[in-house]
Parts: sequence; structure tokens; C-alpha cells
Amino acid sequence: MDIKQFEEFLSDKEKLDILLVEDDLFSRKLTETYLSNYFNVDSTANGKDAVQKASTNAYSVILMDINLGKEMNGIETTKKIRELEGYNEIPIIAFTAYAMAGDKEHFLSSGFTHYISKPFTRKDLYQIMLEALKKVK
Repeated sequence: MDIKQFEEFLSDKEKLDILLVEDDLFSRKLTETYLSNYFNVDSTANGKDAVQKASTNAYSVILMDINLGKEMNGIETTKKIRELEGYNEIPIIAFTAYAMAGDKEHFLSSGFTHYISKPFTRKDLYQIMLEALKKVK
């Protein structure tokens, strides 16, 4: 996959709304920069705000960090979002530094539809977004 394929896939579509849940400011800003030309990116740093945003907005894809600090982690947040009307089938991508053997499988069995480990390249991010969006459209 190259960026051209990603752009071609999105070319005939309106900018989709996505939610980015990431507590690290640098990672959040970098990811927003990568995605803002193609999507309306709404972001937050914690699970509580993510659940609130998801309850009042219709996102096409959610990028969810796992380690969100002291309150809800990404798995707990994903479970709460999955309980919201309209979010049963929405792609939620585990977006995390957890990359040990078995981590991907654990997240995929915990309500996530896709997984990307940090650090990632722009191409990696576009590839996982394309995979997720193909399930939506």
C-alpha cells in the first residue's frame, strides 16, 4: 500500500469523523497531523472524555491508546463505547506501545477490530486506517 492508494480510496468520500484517544500529547499531535488532511479528527486524552464524545457523535473509526493513565484504560474505554448505540460494528484500533507476543491477540479479543503498535510510520497508520475503513464502507 502506498499513500496514493489511500488517497484514491478516500477521494470520492466526504471527510469522515474519527476519534483519537491518546494521553501522550506528542503522539496525539503527530497522529492528528498525519490524519487531518483526510479526516475530521476529534481527540481526547482520557477514556471518560472518549466515552462522552462517542455518546454524542457518530465516529467512523476510533484510534484507542491502551495506557491512558490512572482512570480507565483503553480496554475498559472500548468496552464502554461498544455498549453505546451504533458502536457495535465501528472499527476501534488498538493504538499502543504494547507489542509483546500475545498482546495483539489479547486486544483483538477485547473488543478491538484492528491493532497497530508504536512507533509506527505514516504508511503503517494509513494501511491500518484503510483496512478499518474497508470494513465500514
